[in-house]
Amino acid sequence: MAAAIRPLTWDDIKEWPEYHGRTEIVNGELVMSPMPSLHHQDICMRVGTAVLAFVQQHGLGKFYLLPVHVILSERVHYEPDLCFISKERLHILEDPVVKGPHDLIIEVISESNRTHDTVVKFRDYERFGVREYWLVDPREEHIGSYALEAGHYVLLGISGRGDTIHSRLFEGLDLDPASIV
Repeated sequence: MAAAIRPLTWDDIKEWPEYHGRTEIVNGELVMSPMPSLHHQDICMRVGTAVLAFVQQHGLGKFYLLPVHVILSERVHYEPDLCFISKERLHILEDPVVKGPHDLIIEVISESNRTHDTVVKFRDYERFGVREYWLVDPREEHIGSYALEAGHYVLLGISGRGDTIHSRLFEGLDLDPASIV
């Protein structure tokens, strides 16, 4: 007798312990990633503290330096490295999760799951309406920033050493990728 298999949802995993690493659901399938490397965490901390300071200084909303549970649909759930929700959209915060697309998600690309960040998450963040997506690439030492236009991401810029990151959400943010990667 064959076992029935059904797609997973947030309700299926919300009580799991957190020590195992990242647990995400992509189209109903469980995707588990190991804990990020120390280098990955260092990069997250550097970009995160710079953006957090800007967000707080200008009273723009909430910026999270640690992964939070993001539910984009019943069968799509992610834990991005860093994320921002504007003060106008704080209603999507439903502790312990965020229900709906963020204004900004920042992912630091890991070599072990490069395609997951650059293709799978890119596609889903675009599809579900995340306004901006930044991809921090330690290997290439740059940050790509994308903004949602008419339902599709457009490249705002690839910023390397000596450049300033392009963002529609944070005009005036002076962040050189050389201080990040």
